[in-house]
Amino acid sequence: MLSFLIALLAAVFLWEVAAIKTNLRLAQTARKRLFRMGGRFAIVALLVELVESTVPETGLSPLTHAAWHALLMAAIPEELIKFLAVTRFGKRELSELGPSIAVLMAVGTSLGFGVLESQFSGGGVLGIFTALPMDAIFGFTMGGFLALAWNKSGETNESLLLMALLVPMAFHFLFTFLLVLHQQVPALIWPLAALPAVMLLEGGFALILTNHAVNKRSGYAVKRPPFDPYGTRARQFAMLCFALTGVAMALAAYDPHLRALGLCAVLPLLFMLDLGLVAMARSRGYA
Repeated sequence: MLSFLIALLAAVFLWEVAAIKTNLRLAQTARKRLFRMGGRFAIVALLVELVESTVPETGLSPLTHAAWHALLMAAIPEELIKFLAVTRFGKRELSELGPSIAVLMAVGTSLGFGVLESQFSGGGVLGIFTALPMDAIFGFTMGGFLALAWNKSGETNESLLLMALLVPMAFHFLFTFLLVLHQQVPALIWPLAALPAVMLLEGGFALILTNHAVNKRSGYAVKRPPFDPYGTRARQFAMLCFALTGVAMALAAYDPHLRALGLCAVLPLLFMLDLGLVAMARSRGYA
């Protein structure tokens, strides 16, 4: 129960980050509906993964096993089902809120998925603070491409639509592959050593893509009061991310047994820098 509450609080925090970045806040009823939608589609994906887990994997090398698990039991079913969920229900909101709604929907669905999955993965609190932010990153990536792909007229750029599926799938595969490979062969150092760089690269790409998509498509939305017009909330959340980064790094440096907590500092650091730039831009009237 405690891990579920922690996961829920982390998901609410991350979705608030998405609302700040898009400068758009949905009504409470819409937020609950999208979050529940993510949970329902997560159940479908988990059932698919459960069926796939019955396939014998005996005789596979650790490398092949990690690739099998990352691709066929994580990246493909999870990202495909999230993609179908967002593209199926997203255009209902498009005419009213504009293409940026794709970012909120994709992140909300990913987080609803991540909260439910965190209760079955057995990763504990450390898993929540690494996997759940990465679920948000996959959502930002999918939503950014969808926001660029959707036009207010109802037309769709098919190439960008395909990227909205394939790029999050590739990101999800690489992240999960490194985690599973390290779990299979703990003596291997390089998968765990590569994870921070992978998280930074994927996270940086997702956040830059989101900023580009939101700024490029802002004129397509029906005019409504911006959620964070002067960057005040972005500044507050940047400070919170700074505090989270400091706590995680301090604990990792203080106790060798907690060194894995250093992974928990990677994405808060990235969010801190991104939200700080958003706050500065809005305070000067640039966004």
